[in-house]
Amino acid sequence: MSNTLGGINLTVIAQDGLTTLLSEFPLINTFTTNFGGDIAQKGEAVTTRIASAVSATDIGASGYAVSNVTSTAKTVTLNKHKGFVMGFDDGEVAKGGYDMLKRTFLRPAAHATVKAVMDDVFALVDATNFTSVGYNSTAAAFDADSVASLSQVLTDLNNPQEGRTLIVKPALYTSLAKDNAIQAQYASGTNAPLTENLLPRIHGFTVRQYSDLPATVANQKGIACTPEAILIATRLPALPQNWYGNVATATDEKSGLSIQVREWYDGNEGKQKLSMSLLYGVSVGNPNCLTRIIAS
Repeated sequence: MSNTLGGINLTVIAQDGLTTLLSEFPLINTFTTNFGGDIAQKGEAVTTRIASAVSATDIGASGYAVSNVTSTAKTVTLNKHKGFVMGFDDGEVAKGGYDMLKRTFLRPAAHATVKAVMDDVFALVDATNFTSVGYNSTAAAFDADSVASLSQVLTDLNNPQEGRTLIVKPALYTSLAKDNAIQAQYASGTNAPLTENLLPRIHGFTVRQYSDLPATVANQKGIACTPEAILIATRLPALPQNWYGNVATATDEKSGLSIQVREWYDGNEGKQKLSMSLLYGVSVGNPNCLTRIIAS
C-alpha cells in the first residue's frame, strides 16, 4: 500500500509542476517541437518533417506552372530520460505540507528539467553541425548593427523572416541593452530596455539571454536561428509495472507538453519521494536555419 504526501493530491502537484515548467520553457519553444502525451520507452524514435526552402516564380511570364516542393523526414530518438527527484523525511511532510513542496520542489524541479533539455540542445551547436558564423568580433562591439548583419546572414541562407530568435550570453545581451539606438526605442512607445532591462524585437529577432549557454566552440556566445534549426521531441516515460507508488500526468493543452510526476515512500531511507521527468530527444534539423555568434 502506497503512502501519500499528507493528503496532497498528486494530480494537483503535477499540474502546478507543469505550470512552473512552462514558465521556464520559452527557450525550448524557440525550436521545432513534437510534444506528445502518449507513453514511450527510452530508445524509441519520433519522426517529423521539415520543409526545404522554395523560390518564387514569375507567374506573369510562365503562368501557373507547378514547382516541386520537398520535405525531409527527420528522426528524433527518445534517448534521454531526465528530471528531478526530491525526498522529504516524515517530519518535513508532516510539518511543511503542500506549501513546502511548492517552495522546495516545484521550481527547482522545473528549472533542472529545462536546463537538462537546453544543455542537450546547445551541445548540438558546433562547427560540424552548423558551419555558418554570423558574427566574429568582441562582446563590447555587439550592437544593433551586428543584429542587422545576423538577419542578413539568415536571409542569405533563405530563411523566412518569421520566428527568428537571438539567444546570447548575458555579456552580449548587456551590450545590446547599452546600445543607444536600442535605448532610444522609448520614442516608439517602450522604455523597457532602460527601465526593465527587457529588449524589444531587434531587426526581426526576439532576443533572449541565457547564462548557461555552453561554448561547444571557443568563444561561442550565442546563436541566431529559426525554429527548424533544432528538433525536440518529448513523450511520457513508460508507466512502472508492479510498483507500489502513485503516478500522475499533467498535459498542457496548447503545446501538448506532458510531464510525469511519481510519488512513493522509500522505507529504507525513511523518505517520501517525488519525481518530475520527461523522456525526450534532440536532433539537428536544417543546418541552414542557424548561424553561430563568436565573441571574445
